[in-house]
Amino acid sequence: MSHPLIRTPAQRLLDARQDHARCLRLAAWYRGRLALGDLTMRDRHAWALGQARKLRGRFPGLLSQPAP
Repeated sequence: MSHPLIRTPAQRLLDARQDHARCLRLAAWYRGRLALGDLTMRDRHAWALGQARKLRGRFPGLLSQPAP
């Protein structure tokens, strides 16, 4: 039996795909708030895009593919 905190490569990829999608959805929402004039969302928007970029860097070419 494996430790519950140790994930398989397939599970890590699935989690990364889900996190990447969440970050992009958040960034889009923050961008919409920015367009409405809410400048307090600027840092959050930058953070969400930065997180998405980090995930793309860790899993190059794999995050844009649909999950099985």
